[in-house]
Amino acid sequence: MTSTSRPRLLVLVAVVALVGSGCVTAQPAITVESTNSTVFEGFSTADSWGTSSVQASISLTPRATTDLGVTKLSVVTRNGKSFYTTSVDAGQTSVTTPLPTGTTATVVAVNTVDGTIVGTANVSVSGTTYP
Repeated sequence: MTSTSRPRLLVLVAVVALVGSGCVTAQPAITVESTNSTVFEGFSTADSWGTSSVQASISLTPRATTDLGVTKLSVVTRNGKSFYTTSVDAGQTSVTTPLPTGTTATVVAVNTVDGTIVGTANVSVSGTTYP
């Protein structure tokens, strides 16, 4: 195998892996459909594509983990299944978490000390989808 054929082979393997894994969403964008809290400041992604999810950066208000006591974020799909859960530390104002593509999900901010839901945000990830 020549050194020039190796990069082509790697690209071919990557394309086959993507095609075999389902749909690809290119240029994903996160839309906040509704929020009823003082926890979330914004949602964004730097990913240029994703299959079943994209990595999202969630900005929290300065009060979220201090005054409001948020200690956990959970992503729940439209059908009520847990998609991802992560802990949040006191003073933390930025969290990276996967969000599912092609559907609406609810990000739930929880105070695990007293078991309350502090806030929620309904978000969706859209983009150009290729089978």
